[in-house]
Amino acid sequence: MSPDEQISFDHLPRILSSLSKDVKEIKNFIIRSHDDSSEPDEWMDIRDLCAYHPNHPSKKTVYHWVAIRRIPYHKEGKHIRFSRSEIDTWLAKGYHRTDEELVEDTIGYINNQR
Repeated sequence: MSPDEQISFDHLPRILSSLSKDVKEIKNFIIRSHDDSSEPDEWMDIRDLCAYHPNHPSKKTVYHWVAIRRIPYHKEGKHIRFSRSEIDTWLAKGYHRTDEELVEDTIGYINNQR
């Protein structure tokens, strides 16, 4: 699609798909550049994870995620630990934008193309 071409409702699915791919590429680039750092990985216990996670889940919720293997974790005896870099990667891959966010991004993209 050329910048001079009028954008219609029919173009929105293709534009959204393209934007979604671009965002994934940017996230992967950020994750890769973060992984290349020479900083040692930080370990978190369940309280640290609850405080670090953007939604601040309860301990019960995190234990449920561990039980169903939804979240990356390491178990040492009775202790469960979480690698900050693995959690960052998991958060980046697991986030799904809402329909409202996709519409807002599309409108912004369309307005910037004019």
